[in-house]
Amino acid sequence: MRRTNPRTLASRGLSYLLLSAVALVSLGPILWMVSASFKSPNEILRYPPTIIPENFKWENYQQVFELQPFAQQFLNSVYIMALVAVLTILLSVPAGYALARVRPVAAGVIFLVLLSAMFIPPEATIIPLFQMASTLGWIDTHYPLVIFTAVLTTAPIATFVMRQAFLTLPAEFEEAATIDGATRLRTMLQIYFPLARPSLASVTVLACWYSWNQFLEPLIYVRSPEMLTVPVALTRYEDAFAGPLWGVQMAATTLSVIPVLLVFFFAQRHVVSGLTAGGLKS
Repeated sequence: MRRTNPRTLASRGLSYLLLSAVALVSLGPILWMVSASFKSPNEILRYPPTIIPENFKWENYQQVFELQPFAQQFLNSVYIMALVAVLTILLSVPAGYALARVRPVAAGVIFLVLLSAMFIPPEATIIPLFQMASTLGWIDTHYPLVIFTAVLTTAPIATFVMRQAFLTLPAEFEEAATIDGATRLRTMLQIYFPLARPSLASVTVLACWYSWNQFLEPLIYVRSPEMLTVPVALTRYEDAFAGPLWGVQMAATTLSVIPVLLVFFFAQRHVVSGLTAGGLKS
């Protein structure tokens, strides 16, 4: 039987210890959020804090839906997230393929503009976009949250990721398809698109995550409670003195993380490989 070197065992043990500490730091707030969602306000603010609630207050979750139209707000966020993800894919896949394989005139300039758009913060463009939405009659609608988000924020980043992914794929596939009489559209959809699934999963998760977590945009564009999204709705759980209802807020926050976790759970196999695809070249 092969014996393990004591130095190797010590190094491995130290690695596990560091990983456990990082995991605890990462999971600690999540565990506290779930625990606080079952506590009363007094128990939440108690010091030293308790991890397991003394008395489980299930009514916190009931009040989430009684104090606000949270079901409708939750549905708003879900379908906005889905539309942003779909629109992001529809824009980024053809654009990424064109920049990687077709290489139009001034492709370098287009790519530079694309990279520049990635570094413009949303706060810098919110005023002119609000004026545009007001002119188009989009105030208190979800059009700005879908169209502006996909076109100006998630699509540029996704186009960069998809371009890098398409660059890593062999050019011989395209040459063989051209010899067989395939058009560029057919080559993209039937050959390159399936091979770029890891990157596609990455941009889908990115678009879903960004859309779900938006706070400033729905705060600016949306007025009525029934049209709000979850991030803004979380700030509206207040008592008669405008103080936060901590237990109810934690319950609503616990429910709000479920969709993004589900998206990442089903796409996690491809996410890491998709984000690192641009670092390798065939």
